Amino acid sequence: MTIEQAILEKVRVLSPEKQQEVLAFIDLLQADEWEKLYKGRFKELQQEIHIGIEAADRGELVDAEAVFQRLREKLQQKRAQAGQ
Repeated sequence: MTIEQAILEKVRVLSPEKQQEVLAFIDLLQADEWEKLYKGRFKELQQEIHIGIEAADRGELVDAEAVFQRLREKLQQKRAQAGQ
């Protein structure tokens, strides 16, 4: 089985909406738009990293364990809300 056949088999079992998403993604790749999106997002990430480095240089750091604890608490709250 070729890669194309394998892809077609996977796409055939998807809902029509998901099939459209796959086709739109293929169109995006073929139109070279993905490269523009990738480069744009890469530049944004570089800027965010630069901002973080500047903040670290100024001593404006946040304790990683405290951040993860807050994320765990938020997740627990969301799960509790979803269970209600």
